[in-house]
Amino acid sequence: MLILDLKRPCTECDGSGFQAGFDEWGSIQTNLRQSCPGCTGKGYNLTELGDNLWKLYSPMIQDLIREEIQKKG
Repeated sequence: MLILDLKRPCTECDGSGFQAGFDEWGSIQTNLRQSCPGCTGKGYNLTELGDNLWKLYSPMIQDLIREEIQKKG
């Protein structure tokens, strides 16, 4: 399994995560954060396999983080 099996570069920003800010006076559209709306500034989108793995492992990783925080606290 390769990383490309899990995520793909965003096609809207070509993987940069950046999209120049823009203004429109008529309907007032702004992009002050200048992050790409297609990938929310990450530069990539998860594939179906990547999304499924994220949903599987995310709760376990969060539990491990909580345990470590409790040990330190």
